[in-house]
Amino acid sequence: MLDPVLYFGAFRLPVYSLMLLVAVVTAFVSAVYRSPYRFAQVIDVALAAVVLGLIGARLEYVALAWDYFAAHPAELLHPELGGLGWHGAVIGAYAGMALMARWRGLDRRELLSRGAWALPLIALAGWVGCAAAGCGYGREVDTLANYADWLVWETRDVYGILAPRYATARFGVALAVAVALVGALTRRERRVWVMLALLSAGMFGIGFFRADASPLVGSLRADQIIDAVFLVMAVQRLLTTENREHSKVGSRRAVSSAKRAAVAMEAGDAMMQFNL
Repeated sequence: MLDPVLYFGAFRLPVYSLMLLVAVVTAFVSAVYRSPYRFAQVIDVALAAVVLGLIGARLEYVALAWDYFAAHPAELLHPELGGLGWHGAVIGAYAGMALMARWRGLDRRELLSRGAWALPLIALAGWVGCAAAGCGYGREVDTLANYADWLVWETRDVYGILAPRYATARFGVALAVAVALVGALTRRERRVWVMLALLSAGMFGIGFFRADASPLVGSLRADQIIDAVFLVMAVQRLLTTENREHSKVGSRRAVSSAKRAAVAMEAGDAMMQFNL
């Protein structure tokens, strides 16, 4: 079990915040690498995405755990304790990126494809941070001996209660790695939607093992409902991208065929004139 806080002399650094910082910096470097845009333009887009992403993530977390925050209002402005929702982060980051891209006159699709790696990186960082901070913890089990080693572990919840639980943070780390591997095998135009669909589906499944606070809608957690909405949206956008790519290929083939036909006609005319 990870310690929730690292100490460097007199400095105190929460592991959750540190992991997110490393993920954001790594995602930024990957977006800048071989970027067709100026460094200042990418900085503007990244800052807008990060700021609105953090705001959206915190708003989602507070909304879904309002009963807890109503009883602990002092924690509203302390996301370093493990209080960010990934759906809100995606929505906020996308909004920030789109607004800044429009203002700067940049190609939103190009930026989106370059920023796709932020999804698995921040998911990985978030779950490692949660393993330390106690957020996203799993449901309690009777004893570790009755389960496979990879399935359960002994850890604390957000209240500091130590108990044997499903290893949800371990599931989340495995999911983030899987999303990254699949993304690496996907063409850039489709990558962000494939990654988002897989992440949404995986988070929906992990939700059945979680015990952290969340409103219920029937037998499902509220965040699982949002996972399902994100999955449907990602698949729809993926299909739209596929159709657009097929249309482009069809248009290029039609233009190529027209050019070949024109060349053939010119050659035929030239042959006729020669015979005459």
